[in-house]
Amino acid sequence: MEKKAKRGPLLYVSQTFLNTPVKNMQEIFTNRQEVQLPIEELQLEEESSKKGLEVSLAKTDLPKQSKVKEVKQEEKSQNNQEKKRTFNRVKGFKEMNLIERLEYLDNFPKALPPVPCVFYTEEKNYQGYLVEYNEQDVTIRFPDQTTETIPFESLKNVMMIGIKR
Repeated sequence: MEKKAKRGPLLYVSQTFLNTPVKNMQEIFTNRQEVQLPIEELQLEEESSKKGLEVSLAKTDLPKQSKVKEVKQEEKSQNNQEKKRTFNRVKGFKEMNLIERLEYLDNFPKALPPVPCVFYTEEKNYQGYLVEYNEQDVTIRFPDQTTETIPFESLKNVMMIGIKR
């Protein structure tokens, strides 16, 4: 018996080392909605052009006009719906008054981290996060996890940290 010599793997992968592909991907896409004529009208036009027969004007004019009116009415209703979908501009934090600012911070999404703020009072300034707000008092949590409740009447202003212009 012959002894077989141990060999390495016989798999050879050929890789070409060409230049990397140039960036030529499409970046912008626009969609224009074209006014489409109803299928019945298209079929009538095709049939008349194929047969070479003239269709009387009285029969074709009236349906086309009514269909065109319907298409125009649909476009107007779509435009009205698009106008209704537009978003109303939300007031900026700086443009809000004190009550609106506190309500905004109180209703801040829980999925986002709390916003650090500076609470200005007559005696001193507090830097922390709004925990709770009601008509009588405001509860603030400081970075060292302690909380303090201050009366609403003594609060002069609230500013988000990092939004100073």
